[in-house]
Amino acid sequence: MRAFNIATLIMVLFGAICLGLQGQFQVDLVGMVCGAESAWPRAVYALIGLSGLWQTVWLATHKPRAQLV
Repeated sequence: MRAFNIATLIMVLFGAICLGLQGQFQVDLVGMVCGAESAWPRAVYALIGLSGLWQTVWLATHKPRAQLV
């Protein structure tokens, strides 16, 4: 399960970078990599969205394990 959480966190970070590039420079990184006219960018964006949902649920249901010293 830890590997799944790390993979979804990487997807969320990648999505944040893509949205930042899109907002600032009008660069569609996913479209450039996958081909703008194919169905792949929609699938990648769907995976990024599902990863964001997973991370939201995971963060809401798990307590931090940090200890005060």
